Amino acid sequence: MRWYNDLVVRVSKSAWLWIMSTVFAFGSLYFVFLNINEPFEAIVGAQMFDFQNNLTVEQIFAQLANYDEHARALYTAFMFIDFYFPFFAGLTMAAVAAFALRHLAPGKYAQIDAKNLFALFLIPTLFDWGENISAIITVGAYPEELTAAATALVLFKKGKLATVMLAQTITLLLLLAATLKWLGVKVRIIRN
Repeated sequence: MRWYNDLVVRVSKSAWLWIMSTVFAFGSLYFVFLNINEPFEAIVGAQMFDFQNNLTVEQIFAQLANYDEHARALYTAFMFIDFYFPFFAGLTMAAVAAFALRHLAPGKYAQIDAKNLFALFLIPTLFDWGENISAIITVGAYPEELTAAATALVLFKKGKLATVMLAQTITLLLLLAATLKWLGVKVRIIRN
Protein backbone atom coordinates (compact mmCIF):
# COMPACT_ATOMS: atom_id res chain seq x y z
CA MET A 1 0.00 0.00 0.00
CA ARG A 2 3.03 2.22 -0.37
CA TRP A 3 1.51 3.79 -3.51
CA TYR A 4 -1.55 4.99 -1.58
CA ASN A 5 0.51 6.19 1.37
CA ASP A 6 2.76 8.14 -1.02
CA LEU A 7 -0.29 9.59 -2.78
CA VAL A 8 -1.73 10.79 0.55
CA VAL A 9 1.57 12.44 1.46
CA ARG A 10 1.88 14.07 -1.97
CA VAL A 11 -1.67 15.46 -1.86
CA SER A 12 -1.14 16.67 1.72
CA LYS A 13 1.83 18.73 0.53
CA SER A 14 0.07 20.35 -2.44
CA ALA A 15 -2.87 22.71 -2.03
CA TRP A 16 -3.58 22.34 -5.75
CA LEU A 17 -3.76 18.52 -5.62
CA TRP A 18 -5.89 18.66 -2.47
CA ILE A 19 -8.32 21.11 -4.08
CA MET A 20 -8.53 18.95 -7.21
CA SER A 21 -9.19 15.82 -5.14
CA THR A 22 -11.85 17.61 -3.10
CA VAL A 23 -13.59 19.08 -6.15
CA PHE A 24 -13.53 15.74 -7.95
CA ALA A 25 -14.97 13.90 -4.93
CA PHE A 26 -17.66 16.31 -3.89
CA GLY A 27 -18.42 17.56 -7.39
CA SER A 28 -19.32 14.00 -8.33
CA LEU A 29 -21.52 13.70 -5.25
CA TYR A 30 -23.25 16.95 -6.19
CA PHE A 31 -23.83 15.56 -9.69
CA VAL A 32 -25.40 12.43 -8.18
CA PHE A 33 -27.82 14.40 -6.03
CA LEU A 34 -28.65 16.83 -8.82
CA ASN A 35 -29.08 14.44 -11.74
CA ILE A 36 -29.48 10.88 -10.50
CA ASN A 37 -30.89 10.65 -6.98
CA GLU A 38 -34.09 12.68 -7.47
CA PRO A 39 -35.39 10.82 -10.54
CA PHE A 40 -34.33 7.51 -8.96
CA GLU A 41 -36.20 8.28 -5.75
CA ALA A 42 -39.30 9.32 -7.74
CA ILE A 43 -39.36 5.91 -9.45
CA VAL A 44 -38.39 3.61 -6.57
CA GLY A 45 -39.86 5.56 -3.65
CA ALA A 46 -36.58 5.43 -1.73
CA GLN A 47 -33.04 6.70 -2.07
CA MET A 48 -30.31 4.47 -3.44
CA PHE A 49 -29.03 1.83 -1.06
CA ASP A 50 -25.84 3.82 -0.38
CA PHE A 51 -27.81 6.66 1.20
CA GLN A 52 -29.89 4.46 3.52
CA ASN A 53 -27.75 3.99 6.61
CA ASN A 54 -30.22 1.69 8.42
CA LEU A 55 -30.88 -0.52 5.40
CA THR A 56 -31.93 -4.14 6.00
CA VAL A 57 -31.94 -7.16 3.71
CA GLU A 58 -35.74 -7.16 3.75
CA GLN A 59 -35.85 -3.51 2.66
CA ILE A 60 -33.46 -4.24 -0.20
CA PHE A 61 -35.75 -6.84 -1.74
CA ALA A 62 -38.90 -4.78 -1.08
CA GLN A 63 -37.34 -1.80 -2.90
CA LEU A 64 -36.00 -3.91 -5.77
CA ALA A 65 -39.59 -4.77 -6.67
CA ASN A 66 -39.96 -1.10 -7.72
CA TYR A 67 -36.89 -1.05 -9.99
CA ASP A 68 -37.83 -0.61 -13.64
CA GLU A 69 -35.36 -0.29 -16.53
CA HIS A 70 -34.98 3.48 -15.97
CA ALA A 71 -34.24 2.97 -12.26
CA ARG A 72 -31.68 0.28 -13.13
CA ALA A 73 -30.02 2.64 -15.64
CA LEU A 74 -29.87 5.41 -13.02
CA TYR A 75 -28.44 2.97 -10.47
CA THR A 76 -25.79 1.87 -12.97
CA ALA A 77 -24.80 5.50 -13.57
CA PHE A 78 -24.60 6.04 -9.83
CA MET A 79 -22.43 2.94 -9.40
CA PHE A 80 -19.95 4.30 -11.95
CA ILE A 81 -19.58 7.48 -9.91
CA ASP A 82 -19.58 5.66 -6.57
CA PHE A 83 -16.44 3.73 -7.40
CA TYR A 84 -14.28 6.85 -7.67
CA PHE A 85 -16.13 9.13 -5.20
CA PRO A 86 -15.09 7.17 -2.07
CA PHE A 87 -11.51 6.96 -3.31
CA PHE A 88 -11.16 10.73 -3.74
CA ALA A 89 -13.20 11.56 -0.62
CA GLY A 90 -10.99 9.26 1.44
CA LEU A 91 -7.87 10.69 -0.17
CA THR A 92 -9.03 14.21 0.69
CA MET A 93 -9.60 13.26 4.33
CA ALA A 94 -6.35 11.29 4.60
CA ALA A 95 -4.40 14.24 3.16
CA VAL A 96 -5.91 16.57 5.78
CA ALA A 97 -4.91 14.13 8.53
CA ALA A 98 -1.37 13.84 7.13
CA PHE A 99 -1.08 17.62 6.81
CA ALA A 100 -2.28 18.15 10.38
CA LEU A 101 -0.01 15.45 11.83
CA ARG A 102 3.02 16.77 9.93
CA HIS A 103 2.54 20.17 11.58
CA LEU A 104 1.49 18.81 14.97
CA ALA A 105 4.11 16.11 15.51
CA PRO A 106 6.71 15.83 12.73
CA GLY A 107 8.43 12.85 14.38
CA LYS A 108 5.21 10.83 14.64
CA TYR A 109 4.31 11.86 11.10
CA ALA A 110 7.65 10.49 9.83
CA GLN A 111 7.09 7.19 11.68
CA ILE A 112 3.57 6.80 10.30
CA ASP A 113 4.76 7.63 6.80
CA ALA A 114 7.67 5.17 7.04
CA LYS A 115 5.27 2.39 8.10
CA ASN A 116 2.74 3.27 5.33
CA LEU A 117 0.03 3.77 7.95
CA PHE A 118 -1.71 6.54 6.01
CA ALA A 119 -2.92 3.66 3.82
CA LEU A 120 -5.30 2.78 6.69
CA PHE A 121 -7.44 5.67 5.48
CA LEU A 122 -8.23 3.50 2.44
CA ILE A 123 -10.22 1.05 4.61
CA PRO A 124 -13.55 2.97 4.37
CA THR A 125 -13.12 3.08 0.59
CA LEU A 126 -12.59 -0.69 0.49
CA PHE A 127 -15.77 -1.20 2.50
CA ASP A 128 -17.62 1.14 0.13
CA TRP A 129 -16.36 -0.79 -2.88
CA GLY A 130 -17.45 -4.04 -1.23
CA GLU A 131 -20.87 -2.51 -0.68
CA ASN A 132 -21.00 -1.46 -4.34
CA ILE A 133 -20.01 -4.88 -5.66
CA SER A 134 -22.60 -6.53 -3.41
CA ALA A 135 -25.23 -4.06 -4.64
CA ILE A 136 -24.38 -4.72 -8.29
CA ILE A 137 -24.73 -8.47 -7.73
CA THR A 138 -27.99 -8.07 -5.77
CA VAL A 139 -29.61 -5.67 -8.25
CA GLY A 140 -28.38 -7.61 -11.27
CA ALA A 141 -29.74 -10.93 -10.03
CA TYR A 142 -33.18 -9.65 -9.06
CA PRO A 143 -35.92 -11.03 -9.27
CA GLU A 144 -33.80 -13.85 -7.91
CA GLU A 145 -33.20 -12.88 -4.29
CA LEU A 146 -29.54 -13.45 -3.48
CA THR A 147 -29.71 -13.19 0.29
CA ALA A 148 -25.95 -13.68 0.71
CA ALA A 149 -25.17 -10.73 -1.59
CA ALA A 150 -27.80 -8.53 0.09
CA THR A 151 -26.44 -9.48 3.52
CA ALA A 152 -22.91 -8.65 2.35
CA LEU A 153 -24.21 -5.28 1.11
CA VAL A 154 -25.60 -4.49 4.58
CA LEU A 155 -22.44 -5.68 6.36
CA PHE A 156 -20.11 -3.73 4.07
CA LYS A 157 -22.33 -0.67 4.63
CA LYS A 158 -21.97 -1.03 8.42
CA GLY A 159 -18.20 -1.42 8.06
CA LYS A 160 -18.06 1.63 5.81
CA LEU A 161 -20.05 3.78 8.22
CA ALA A 162 -17.99 2.72 11.25
CA THR A 163 -14.63 3.27 9.56
CA VAL A 164 -15.69 6.57 7.96
CA MET A 165 -16.77 7.89 11.37
CA LEU A 166 -13.47 6.73 12.91
CA ALA A 167 -11.41 8.33 10.11
CA GLN A 168 -13.40 11.56 10.38
CA THR A 169 -12.92 11.67 14.15
CA ILE A 170 -9.17 11.08 13.87
CA THR A 171 -8.86 13.71 11.13
CA LEU A 172 -10.86 16.32 13.04
CA LEU A 173 -8.92 15.73 16.27
CA LEU A 174 -5.57 16.00 14.45
CA LEU A 175 -6.70 19.16 12.69
CA LEU A 176 -7.95 20.69 15.94
CA ALA A 177 -4.72 19.83 17.78
CA ALA A 178 -2.56 21.17 14.94
CA THR A 179 -4.60 24.38 14.84
CA LEU A 180 -4.27 24.84 18.61
CA LYS A 181 -0.51 24.24 18.38
CA TRP A 182 -0.21 26.75 15.53
CA LEU A 183 -2.17 29.35 17.54
CA GLY A 184 -0.06 28.63 20.61
CA VAL A 185 3.13 29.23 18.62
CA LYS A 186 1.71 32.43 17.09
CA VAL A 187 0.86 33.93 20.48
CA ARG A 188 4.10 32.54 21.95
CA ILE A 189 2.48 30.24 24.50
CA ILE A 190 4.19 27.27 22.86
CA ARG A 191 7.77 27.15 21.61
CA ASN A 192 8.14 25.47 18.24
